[in-house]
Amino acid sequence: MANAKLNGTLVLVQPDLENDTGTKKGEIGILTYARSEKENYVSFPDGGEAYYPAGQLMMLKDKQEIFNDLTQNGSSMPLDDFKAMYKIMLLQDRETSQALYSALAIANDHPGLQERVLESINPAQKQELAKTYSR
Repeated sequence: MANAKLNGTLVLVQPDLENDTGTKKGEIGILTYARSEKENYVSFPDGGEAYYPAGQLMMLKDKQEIFNDLTQNGSSMPLDDFKAMYKIMLLQDRETSQALYSALAIANDHPGLQERVLESINPAQKQELAKTYSR
């Protein structure tokens, strides 16, 4: 995904982050400026702002991926995780920022689900951030 497409995306700062420069680990914010792989600015609802490497910012996977995971692996996961994952999928169907915020909050509250419903904005994994050049 190009930088312009990432701007405005709701993101979750990795909850298990050890060296948090902005002391916002586990908080949800808005990606305001995706400059490079190492510099992504996030604004938070309380008015704060911090920057993080792309690998430390998580966003929701596509709802179809979550649905496919639910249908294929739902019977083998704990009931609470299944319910939470189902709620996340339903909230994504609403396509409002408040619903997506709630979905990220549910994912944050269920550490066992994070691998199934969240993905990094890291360009090395699934996204392509445009290279930036300076003089």
